[in-house]
Amino acid sequence: MLIGISLITLCRHLYAQENKKKNEVLKGILSSFSFPLKDLFKKQYTSEWKNLLSGFSGNLGFSCPLQAVEAKGVSGQRNKNFQKYVASVSIKYNPISYWFFNTTFYYYPKGRNPWDPDFSYSFGYDDWHPYTLSLVYSNYGPNRLHPTQKGERFTRFAEGTFSLGWKFTVPKNIEKLFIVHPSGGIIGSINYNVTPRYFDLATLSKKHWKETFSITLKYTIYKWWYITVTYYYYPHPEQQQPWDPDYTYSFGYFDWHPGTIAIQYSNYAGNRYPWRKRGPGTGKFKSGYISISWSWKW
Repeated sequence: MLIGISLITLCRHLYAQENKKKNEVLKGILSSFSFPLKDLFKKQYTSEWKNLLSGFSGNLGFSCPLQAVEAKGVSGQRNKNFQKYVASVSIKYNPISYWFFNTTFYYYPKGRNPWDPDFSYSFGYDDWHPYTLSLVYSNYGPNRLHPTQKGERFTRFAEGTFSLGWKFTVPKNIEKLFIVHPSGGIIGSINYNVTPRYFDLATLSKKHWKETFSITLKYTIYKWWYITVTYYYYPHPEQQQPWDPDYTYSFGYFDWHPGTIAIQYSNYAGNRYPWRKRGPGTGKFKSGYISISWSWKW
């Protein structure tokens, strides 16, 4: 009798938990792309200057590679021992809800490659809460503030990438296998990415509509210490270029609060799975960067 009652209680609990999870997922999806227009005209401060600058944030950063590489200079000369140090200034504006515009300006103390940007930018909707949808456009191409060389442009919008994503949580019974501290956890996202126009190395020509699917897992180890891994799938394998990775990864210390310092290692090179051949001079641990940044917010 007691066993029967216990089984019924357990079933009810599991059913309630399942319904709760479904409600959370539905709530997250339905709340996506919210645009509370009334908040746009709501004044948070008595000072007009503070109201004008409210919503702005950003960071100052500096990154350095772990290895020197052979590179082609802006004027065409080759440098066999090129160290690409990068200083950056990022500015992000959130006018309302989770809608944003972000731009980053770069300075290369020892010079840059022709494909390195003077600035990059992204915009769209990106809510950090689980089960929400996101839609973001980003452009990290060779954007030029002052185009002077042949073929340079301020930006090539069609060569940016549109990403439609959905954030999810890892089942608790799996997550608890990795948790070493109560402040830790695992969250993920899955994205469909499309680039309207891209350069194809095999044919030395511009092609259209590169597609990828990606899944990202962020594992918080302790407070602000983390590891992030992103895996990519190319439905049209011929679209993957030597510099397009099978996976990327980063780890370090990142506190999102303003006025804090972050120290991170990041590797976005043409990483390949062990059974796949990587491109020359890429896809190794030393192909990554160490960066330090300081964040701010008005």
